[in-house]
Amino acid sequence: MKNSVRPWQVLAQRDFGLFWVSLLISAVGNQISSITVAWQVYEITSSPFQLGLVGLFRALPVIVFSLTGGVLADRMDRRRLLIVTQGLAMLLAALLGLLTDTGRIEVWHIYAITFLAGAVQIFDVPARTAMIPNLVPREHLATAFALNVTLRQSATLVGPFLGGVALAAVGISWSYYINAVSFLGVILSLMIMRIRETRDGAKRESALQSMRTGLSFVWDNSVIMGLLVMDTCVNFFGAYKGMMPVFARDLLGVGPTGLGILLGAPAVGALMGSGAVMALGNPKDKGKLIVSVTLLYTLGLILFALSRSFTLSLIVAFSLGAFDAVGETLRMTVIQIMTPDHLRGRVQSMVHVFVFGSPMIGQAQIGATASLLGVPGAVVLGGILASVSVGLTARRVSQGRESEA
Repeated sequence: MKNSVRPWQVLAQRDFGLFWVSLLISAVGNQISSITVAWQVYEITSSPFQLGLVGLFRALPVIVFSLTGGVLADRMDRRRLLIVTQGLAMLLAALLGLLTDTGRIEVWHIYAITFLAGAVQIFDVPARTAMIPNLVPREHLATAFALNVTLRQSATLVGPFLGGVALAAVGISWSYYINAVSFLGVILSLMIMRIRETRDGAKRESALQSMRTGLSFVWDNSVIMGLLVMDTCVNFFGAYKGMMPVFARDLLGVGPTGLGILLGAPAVGALMGSGAVMALGNPKDKGKLIVSVTLLYTLGLILFALSRSFTLSLIVAFSLGAFDAVGETLRMTVIQIMTPDHLRGRVQSMVHVFVFGSPMIGQAQIGATASLLGVPGAVVLGGILASVSVGLTARRVSQGRESEA
């Protein structure tokens, strides 16, 4: 370990602190909106299938627009791009509230606005992630990305609870308005931040050439390519969360309440995992640490599939969340350090495809495998194949320590 960096030291830096707090408020607002959308769709349709389509409309923009979002993040001023995307997201949230208030809301409106909001996020996420290295010193990056994981998991824990309270207290339309207002903090913080960017040349390329440059950079960088391949394989083969209802009802016999606890355990573990990275500050040999925690994650998948004890399953689910958060934080740190500033948006857009796309496809894969092997068998097989993928990419990924040179 070297140069231990405490989280409050990073948050005390004016621009990053402003950005982080405003994004936390906005993330909680988004969680409130997600719960409200699910409730409203089911209230309108009483159809589990149509409720499931909400996830599809969230996933489609990831597949269609991700690389385009990265190109734009590298060709535009990222702060201005984020002000635009946050403003559009605010308008879409307000539109849902207005349609609900006037009694004109139909399920296709929700699907369409969900798709558009997902498309806006595709342009938003690469820009906000690529901007972080411009807000903190290089030695603070691991802690900054750990704080990002903490932000997301905190919103995941608190947001659904507040969403339920908001639905009961103020109703559907005002839940959407609360989300709309939450974007104002991000917009205001962006307006007063002082950001120094070091990009050059990206604007002189055509959009197609710009995309090709980003793809070539990732393909030619063995460490980044290894990290993305490993992450994709583990997410694809180990998409166990989609099978949680089966574990809760049929294998552990704990019902809906137990299901909620099982789904919350990884989020709590992720908070602890990101806290551990913050305690380490700026660890050496990040590549080797990534391989180690990812291998532990794959072994945890197998143990979770075999467990028939609710207590043991909770402990393992907590550990899976912790390992995942540590691995994600270190992966993002290595990738951002190794990527030149003028390419960060495009590289982050590819990361976004792998991080969000592979688990969605993985849920379909593990469901199909479960129809042949049963759910425990499918998760055990997924854990084994994920372990193999870690072994095959370990040598490339372990070279990540070169990024600290």
